[in-house]
Amino acid sequence: MSTKQPNILFILTDQQRIDTLKAYGGIVCQTPHIDQLTEESVVFDNAYASCPVCTPARASIQTGLFPHNHEMRNNTSEPGCKYDALPNKDTLLSNRLKEQQYNIGYTGKWHLGWGPTEVGYQGDDFPGHGAGGHGYEQYHQYLKDNNLEVTYANKISGHYKGHYAAEVTSPVETTVEYFLTEQAIQYIDTFRQADNPFYFQLNFWGPHEPYVATTKHLDLYRDLKLEPWENFVDPSTNKPAIHDVKRAEHQDWETFEPYIKHYFASTSLIDEQIGRLFDYLKEHDLYDNTIIIFSADHGESLGIHGGLCDKNFFMYEETCHIPLIVKPQSQLANSRRESNFVGTCDIYASLLHWAGIPEQEITGDGRSFVPLVNQQPVQDWPEYAVTEGNGLAGILYTQRMIRHGQFKYIFNCGDTDELYDLAQDPYELSNEVDNPDYQQTLAELRVLLAEWMEKHKDNALEQYQDLRINA
Repeated sequence: MSTKQPNILFILTDQQRIDTLKAYGGIVCQTPHIDQLTEESVVFDNAYASCPVCTPARASIQTGLFPHNHEMRNNTSEPGCKYDALPNKDTLLSNRLKEQQYNIGYTGKWHLGWGPTEVGYQGDDFPGHGAGGHGYEQYHQYLKDNNLEVTYANKISGHYKGHYAAEVTSPVETTVEYFLTEQAIQYIDTFRQADNPFYFQLNFWGPHEPYVATTKHLDLYRDLKLEPWENFVDPSTNKPAIHDVKRAEHQDWETFEPYIKHYFASTSLIDEQIGRLFDYLKEHDLYDNTIIIFSADHGESLGIHGGLCDKNFFMYEETCHIPLIVKPQSQLANSRRESNFVGTCDIYASLLHWAGIPEQEITGDGRSFVPLVNQQPVQDWPEYAVTEGNGLAGILYTQRMIRHGQFKYIFNCGDTDELYDLAQDPYELSNEVDNPDYQQTLAELRVLLAEWMEKHKDNALEQYQDLRINA
């Protein structure tokens, strides 16, 4: 195995809130293995998704581009998504890593077309959204080959259209999460015997709904009385009407609580499998020679602000703020916090930088945060982060969010804009967009967003200027 280049393991979850982790203030959800990783890693306090929708965010990881530039602005096969499959361009993460002589592997959720092997990865093709991964032939073949049968019980539904939760009453070995981790171990076991370093991406479908977890993990939460989110009730009267697109019919805490318990249990199940993968790496002397990145494509709502469900159409912290934990090639003696703003596109740039590509040769909308991890001097690092929204499913809707200092500004095209002072209002209950005391801040943030849009060739710039800058 090469000692000149590090192995890289990227673990990506789907729709995971940062408050499921103790590193970000979580107090209920149990994730001991990620907690241990945190103790050896750099924790990014201000990481933001390029878009709070699966396909656009995942395409940003593979391209280093914001959705308006890679043009997969919506989930595949939906309006606004230009391609049914990620175009196989030379600048893709996979192709650039192969240029650096990496063995590259991938398993789990893809949601960018047919599958990752079409763009050069070794691994598993799971086309489409996946709906938790329960229906794929490879998973059922794994169960058959191992004389396993998965059984479900206590299915619940009704808190939001199409969403459900269930209990896996069969052994943990029958779960999709165990299957994916087993696949990852097998691929890495092959890669470790080669001379070249490896890059492997393990992508869980959870804790995105359907919220499915084993009896063991549900028992961690089953008898708890969960306290409502601090922003579960939102009395504000000047929030955008578009939020109602994702508002549940039933808005009482008792309706949401069982789903949140399943969501936490799914997260704990994933954590257990991450621990199993780490045990494998340590057993084979790979852990210390492997950079490990843990993150999520975007977050989840679960009843915030008066019963909001799923994601998009709102740019609250629960859906846009993502976990980002990075263990360097040799783990740190103590955890370290990093406060600079970073985003999904920066992950792409950083992966290529770690692989040996000079920063000036890395294209895209992001910038390598490797110097931040290594505590090296960095000039002109952006003092803000931007999240882009273009709607979801059959509803196209333009949003842009910018975080700068303690403030968050959200441009809602055709609706009420939002301005939050997170230092005074961390739960985003008070929209200050019409508050006379904040008009100077609002004007400055609007100009800053316009400058970002111009720099990143955002095709919504002209309309934004007409509506908000020149009006």
